[in-house]
Amino acid sequence: KKFYRQAFEQFRVEHLGGAIAAFDGRASCYSVDKLKCSSRAEEVEVTDRHGRSLTFNLELKETDTEVDLNSLRNYMKDKIYDKPMRALQCLEVVLAAPCHNTAIRAGRSFFKRSDPGKAFDLQDGYEALVGLYQTFVLGDRPFVNVDISHKSFPKALSIIQYLEQYQQQKIDKSTNLDNKRFDIDGFLKGINIVYEPPACFGSAPRIFKANKLSKFPASSQLFEFDRKKITVADYYKSKKYNLRFPNLHCLHVGPPMKQIFLPIELCRIEDGQTLTRRDYANQVAAIIKYAATSTNERKAKIIHLLQHFKHNLDPTISHFGIRLDNDFIVVHTRTLNAPQVEYKNNNWAPVVNGAWRMERMQFLQPKPKPHKWSILYGKINYNYVGEFQKLVIQQSRTVNVCLAAKAEVRNYRDEREMDSHLQALKKNQFDLVFVIIPNFGPFYDMVKQKAELTYGILTQCIKQVTVERKCTQQCITNVLLKVNSKLNGINHKLKEDPRCLLKNVMFLGADVTHPSPEQREIPSVVGVAASHDPFGASYNMQYRLQRAALEEIEDMESITLEHLRVYYQYRKCYPEHIIYYRDGVSDGQFPKIKNDELRGISAACNKIRIKPKICCVIVVKRHHTRFFPHGTPSQLNKFNNVDAGTIVDRTIVHPNEMQFFMVSHQSIQGTSKPTRYNVIENTGNLDIDLLQQLTYNLCHMFPRCNRAVSYPAPAYLAHLAAAR
Repeated sequence: KKFYRQAFEQFRVEHLGGAIAAFDGRASCYSVDKLKCSSRAEEVEVTDRHGRSLTFNLELKETDTEVDLNSLRNYMKDKIYDKPMRALQCLEVVLAAPCHNTAIRAGRSFFKRSDPGKAFDLQDGYEALVGLYQTFVLGDRPFVNVDISHKSFPKALSIIQYLEQYQQQKIDKSTNLDNKRFDIDGFLKGINIVYEPPACFGSAPRIFKANKLSKFPASSQLFEFDRKKITVADYYKSKKYNLRFPNLHCLHVGPPMKQIFLPIELCRIEDGQTLTRRDYANQVAAIIKYAATSTNERKAKIIHLLQHFKHNLDPTISHFGIRLDNDFIVVHTRTLNAPQVEYKNNNWAPVVNGAWRMERMQFLQPKPKPHKWSILYGKINYNYVGEFQKLVIQQSRTVNVCLAAKAEVRNYRDEREMDSHLQALKKNQFDLVFVIIPNFGPFYDMVKQKAELTYGILTQCIKQVTVERKCTQQCITNVLLKVNSKLNGINHKLKEDPRCLLKNVMFLGADVTHPSPEQREIPSVVGVAASHDPFGASYNMQYRLQRAALEEIEDMESITLEHLRVYYQYRKCYPEHIIYYRDGVSDGQFPKIKNDELRGISAACNKIRIKPKICCVIVVKRHHTRFFPHGTPSQLNKFNNVDAGTIVDRTIVHPNEMQFFMVSHQSIQGTSKPTRYNVIENTGNLDIDLLQQLTYNLCHMFPRCNRAVSYPAPAYLAHLAAAR
């Protein structure tokens, strides 16, 4: 498939007389002029980078219908999910025409190779590349949405270079790779390797997918050749080539069941390959640091990449009558007023730049009974544990969390001891366990699985390094924010705003977490959070497992019934309004959400004979719209971002939809990403201004920090529930 483009280009020149056509790399091409279609397939020959020839048969057939580009002028009358998809697909293929020859494609982004000596090294054999993301979006007229993407790519090195630079191995006749096998296998698995046979073989290089290191070095690794066993080193010797490092392991490549072993010294990592696997934590941290730039820098990077690809000079783009402007469009913004945050005894905290301080204030509603609590610690000096206990007791009194006067402190040596401690604490009806976990390793996952799935006891994990070095009053107060909400207390509420006062409302948030591409046999996890208090501050969770990669929630009816039961238990009435924030849905899936999930919510309401007004808001974070304010970074706004509470609901939104962009948070680093909200159901005819203010207010109700977050608390909590 990777040669399809090359083959089409050859076909275009040889058999279409150089006619201008845009090819999508698979099975479709688009042209302004009618192309000459032959009744039989034509043969073309292409040569790959390594000198091998490949033959393709190409046949051109005309489709039944033409792509109507006029539909891009008429879409304003349609719904957002009735987009003129064929016209958009055609234009995206045309727009990509100048990018394929000079960049590496990954999704909708085209990554420019690093200039010599300017690669951003992520360590461990990876580098970060910057790519241009481009797509068409429909506002009050069609726009090209451009942005930059960052992605890690394996560096094009020989395997020997990789071992020396990133595995700190001095390669000589005595090197043994056994002690580094785990790290090397983790890096090499699934990577494309170029095998360059010795010159005396007289054959072209070949590309294989690597599996792992062989069990033994080349000098003793056996395989079957001519019905007899022979070592890899002896095989090469028989072909008149002596391996320089027969002591090194070979690479096991190709189908895992086949025994194909290649000497490391004859292999290198293929250039420009995209990987689907997840990046390691240290890579992610390095990429975030590299990508977190001010709006001014980001804008300059985008313009630099647009100049590199030269869209307006491309014959395919100009033949379709497309021309890109040289600068971004200007939109008008509004800034919403931040709400005031209320704590105990009518104490108010003003919100400034998306954050507020809780100085000398106490949580609004903790649970009044003293909670039995315990501390489990591992390999840490007991003095630190004593200090930690003292500080937790002191701060819990300051912020009004009801904990017993003394914790039960227990030591664990291993997983088995942890198990027995949790079992005993549950038996003795402890409400909360602080677990001091090691700084590295899978301990957190194990604690949460045992505590929540096996025993049903609340835990608060805290890293050993935090207890030893960062155990300040502020740190413990931040931890107690989480603790109070876990114990079903309410940290704060917002001052009642007459502009967005809804009586008896239940806020519902939902998200579905999918397995990563290489784990498709694992089910997807549904998380649904619903409020059961007057302020939208207390939530209960429902989890479900469903078929992998299925986005719409299958069991919405029973989930909603359970949430309505809990709501009635706390409020002694049913809600008059249900405002449903649905996270993680693309535009094309809106009808499915409407038909399946909203029908499930309505069915649950019908079962208990209530008719609340339902408003469904889709929360979209996966987009590439960014706002670049005029001006330069300052001391108070280091990255020159728009203010928290900025709304854009004109020009770049669909003209026939209730849709808006909002930046509700103050970005700590990099360029703020606005959240897009699409209202797909609104049976109560709630006003757009009311919905915007209500949504902004809910961004201040996330219990884990004293800051406005980037999207509403119900959706955020549902995301955390599903991810857990």
